[in-house]
Parts: sequence; C-alpha cells; structure tokens
Amino acid sequence: MKKIARLKIHNKTKSRFYFNLKLRLSNDSFFTMKNLCIFFIIVMLYTILVFLDESYITTNSKIFYFLSQNYPNDLVQDYMKSSEKWKWVGYVITPLLIGVKVLSVAFCLNFLKLFELPGIDKINIADFISLVLISEVVFIIGSFYKFIYFYWLNTHYTLEDVQTYYPLSLLNFKENISTEKWLAYPLQLVNIFELFYWILLAWGGA
Repeated sequence: MKKIARLKIHNKTKSRFYFNLKLRLSNDSFFTMKNLCIFFIIVMLYTILVFLDESYITTNSKIFYFLSQNYPNDLVQDYMKSSEKWKWVGYVITPLLIGVKVLSVAFCLNFLKLFELPGIDKINIADFISLVLISEVVFIIGSFYKFIYFYWLNTHYTLEDVQTYYPLSLLNFKENISTEKWLAYPLQLVNIFELFYWILLAWGGA
C-alpha cells in the first residue's frame, strides 16, 4: 500500500512538473507558433535563394572556369565531383546557421533588460526572437536583389565578381576608397541593408 501511495504521489508530482514546464514554455519561451512559422518561412526563402544561386549564378561552368585558371583540370574535376556529391549539405545546414544567428542576436538584445527602459519588463525572449526573425527579411531582400543583378543586369560576370559584390555597399566603390584586399569584407558590411537591419532592431527593441 505504501508503495502504491508513493507511486501516486510521484505521478502527481511528475504531472505538475510537466504542466508547469508546458506553461513556462508557452508564456516565456521562443517555442511559439508565431516564431516557428516565421522561422520556417525564412528558411524556405533562403533555401530558394541557395537553389537559384547554384542553378543560375554560381553554376558549375563558372566554378570550373574560375578554378581551371589556377589549378590542373584533373584536380578541378575531382573537386567538382566532390562538391556535387556534398551539395545537399548546404541545404541541411541552412536552418542551423539561421537558428544560431537569430538566437545569438536575440540573446544579445535580451541584455537590454539590464537597463531601466520603459516597458522593457513586458518584453520576453520570444518577442526579441520575433523581432530578429522579422528583421532578417532585410537580408533576404538584399540577396534577391543580388540574384536579379547578376541574372538580368550584369550577365557578363566572373565568380570573383559574385564573391566580392554586395548590393548598395561601399565595396562597389572600393577603387575610389582603397585597393587593399583586406578591406573587401569590411566595405561589404557597410551597406544599406545592414543599416536597415540595425534600425529595425533598434526600433523594435526601444
């Protein structure tokens, strides 16, 4: 009888634990239906962008021509076969990279709670994640702009042009600023889309 009573108490305690856990996840967690829906939409759009890039911009012929200028044909062909074999990895890792980025930015925004800002106590981590997910649309627009640029506007391009180009960035004026190669990435980060991204984060977190 004592064992049965203890078992009942244990089951009740276990049920309360799962109820409290479920309640906590629904109230103050990033596992909300809204965030999951936005996340899957963003992953789908990025997957479409990867497919468009591999099919129409960074094609096998462009890659082969670029590599054959510096490496033997046998080595290039082996690389092409290997990359074709592991192409699916890019699609699988896309949701992981997006999730890590979104969670990292939301975690940093969560530090705003350390300051006595008006209404900051009413904002939870789920709200910050929603804000970051919505702001990510800015980079998706920039990526689609880049695809349109090389697919319709600048069709005579090289693989190096694709790697070093970012729409509406200071990198496009690199020749007027500096010819140093190490400045390529910093200049690429200074662009209109990056500015709008941080404006959205600041506006939403305020």
